[in-house]
Amino acid sequence: MYSMYEALARERMRERREQAAQSRLCSQLASARLWRRLAAYSARQEARSQRHLAERSAVDYQLVA
Repeated sequence: MYSMYEALARERMRERREQAAQSRLCSQLASARLWRRLAAYSARQEARSQRHLAERSAVDYQLVA
């Protein structure tokens, strides 16, 4: 009888370890998606800023010339 309870306890511990590993994996994937979105947003902002600077310098150059 004692070994049956011991086996059940081991099984519960194994299930908890699997759930914890799955939870960590889900968390890592969500974090990766967030960072990917933030990187894409940052790249778009940088491109927009570069275009704005290029347009601005072209207008400034036309005023001087």
